[in-house]
Amino acid sequence: MSQATIKQARLAAAHEGVAELIVCLEYANGGTSEVTLDQAAGVALMELCAAKTLAELTGQSWERVKEALQVSYNRFQ
Repeated sequence: MSQATIKQARLAAAHEGVAELIVCLEYANGGTSEVTLDQAAGVALMELCAAKTLAELTGQSWERVKEALQVSYNRFQ
């Protein structure tokens, strides 16, 4: 999975109007999958990628998505 990169990112509405970030990952074999990030993980992903817009996430490694999910999870520790 080390070859996976972000193909696309978009916002979606979640519970009570809180935004979620939907990230489409593309693998080296052409396959894709979507990952839903809560608001905390979405903010973390934008910061980790130094992205100011969703378009700037395109091409970033899936490792950044994993790190963002860890940031979100660890806020409860």
